Amino acid sequence: MPIDDNVVLNKGDVLQVSGDARRVKTIADRIGFISIHSQVTDLLAFCAFFIIGLMIGMITFQFSNFSFGIGNAAGLLFAGIMLGFLRANHPTFGYIPQGALNMVKEFGLMVFMAGVGLSAGSGINNGLGAVGGQMLIAGLVVSLVPVVICFLFGAYVLRMNRALLFGAMMGARTCAPAMEIISDTARSNIPALGYAGTYAIANVLLTLAGTLIVIIWPGLG
Repeated sequence: MPIDDNVVLNKGDVLQVSGDARRVKTIADRIGFISIHSQVTDLLAFCAFFIIGLMIGMITFQFSNFSFGIGNAAGLLFAGIMLGFLRANHPTFGYIPQGALNMVKEFGLMVFMAGVGLSAGSGINNGLGAVGGQMLIAGLVVSLVPVVICFLFGAYVLRMNRALLFGAMMGARTCAPAMEIISDTARSNIPALGYAGTYAIANVLLTLAGTLIVIIWPGLG
C-alpha cells in the first residue's frame, strides 16, 4: 500500500501495523479494532446460516401441474453469500481459522466426488452394454461444445475477465470441483463471483427443464 496522505480506508479493510504497542493500540482505537487470530470457529453463525440455507432450498413454486424449487445446494449457496457479506463488513462475525477452512473445503470436495462416483458407477455396465460408444460420444459433445461456445462468447464478444468468466462457466455447469481448481489456479476468489450467480440460475433451470421434458416428451412421441 502506498504511503500517502490521500489513502482512503474502506470498511472491512485489514491493515498490518508494526510498532510500539501503545501507539499501535492508539491508532487501532481510532480507525477500528485489533483483529485477534483465534483458533475457535464461530459454529453458532455457521449452524444458523446452514439452517437458513436449507429453509431457502425447501421453497417450491407451483405452476399448473408441476412444481420446482431451487434445491438445498442453491439455498446453501445463498446463505453462504449472505454470511460472506456480513463477515466482509463485520470481520469478527462468523470467524473460522484458515486451517479449519481449508480442511473443510478439501473434505467436502472429496465427499462430493465420492458420492457422484458411487451414484453413477452402479449402472455404468448396463449403460455401456446398451448403447456403448454412442453414449460416450454424446456425453463428450454435450460436455465440451457448450463450454467452448461460452468461453469464445465471453472472452471475445463480452471481453470478460478470464477468472470471472471461468467461474461463471463452471457455475452454469453446476460443477463445484472445477470451481475449486480454478480458484486455486488463479490464487484468487474472483472466480467465485461469477460462479455464484450462474450456479443459482442453472440450478433452477435444470430442475425446470427436466420437468418440462417429462411433460412435453410423451406428446412429441
